[in-house]
Amino acid sequence: MTGSRKVLLVIVALALLADFLPVTRDELSWWWAESHDHSSDYLRYLSDRPHGRHAVQAAVLNVLRQQAETKRTLIRQAYQQAAATNSEAEAAYRKEQRQWQEAFFWKRATVSNTVDSYKAYLQQYPSGQHAAQARRLVETLGRGASSANSPAPP
Repeated sequence: MTGSRKVLLVIVALALLADFLPVTRDELSWWWAESHDHSSDYLRYLSDRPHGRHAVQAAVLNVLRQQAETKRTLIRQAYQQAAATNSEAEAAYRKEQRQWQEAFFWKRATVSNTVDSYKAYLQQYPSGQHAAQARRLVETLGRGASSANSPAPP
């Protein structure tokens, strides 16, 4: 082989490689995007290779991935909202339970109508809905009990 033939053979080989390299880069870019399967990877492929062999497929998969990501985001938000709503409902339920229990203790105190029953109510609910009334009754009933226990005047 002469020197000129070697040079010609090298030039032909380089020309073939130059034609082959863009296809290889395109395939590598596509492999990367497809293997990661995220909309951002498909967008990167489309921006790097707008006329690549897989541009149409990348555009379709990008739309599908964006829809899937949007759906996942909406589901996550719905779960968070449901959790917040459930905690609000739980708080309302607990408040209602406390009010019911306080009403039960108050009713029990008024049925007994003794100083001890009102003191028990005040011990359980010192700032309850009926606390002021219970204090007045403790004071009133306490005065009546102390005057009943005191000796009669001669």
